[in-house]
Amino acid sequence: LKCLISFGKAIHALSRVGDELWLDPTVKGLALRSVNSAHSAYACFLFSPLFFQQYNLDSVREQDNFMIKLRLFVLKSVLPLFRCSTSIEHSVKRCQISVSTGSDQVIVQFFCRHGRKLHK
Repeated sequence: LKCLISFGKAIHALSRVGDELWLDPTVKGLALRSVNSAHSAYACFLFSPLFFQQYNLDSVREQDNFMIKLRLFVLKSVLPLFRCSTSIEHSVKRCQISVSTGSDQVIVQFFCRHGRKLHK
């Protein structure tokens, strides 16, 4: 789960840049991007497909084979999910991030020792 902690640290770093988080799934990997409100600062983390146990792009492709760029409007809504890295390390066995293309929702599921936590 070291990779989940690294993923959370990237989200926290992006929260210092701006209030919005862009998720950009590509063939090269998943890009997390943020721009500040004045558009004077930009940050991007690119996570290779090898970073993930499973990385599937088929579910996020549009009919024209263009990639969908998703945007979470409020980055602060994602921060609490990855806030405490020690509790994640001890209780979470697996994390699944999926995209609902019909409703443009990002779904984060934590599979813990004692059940599952679902965040939309």
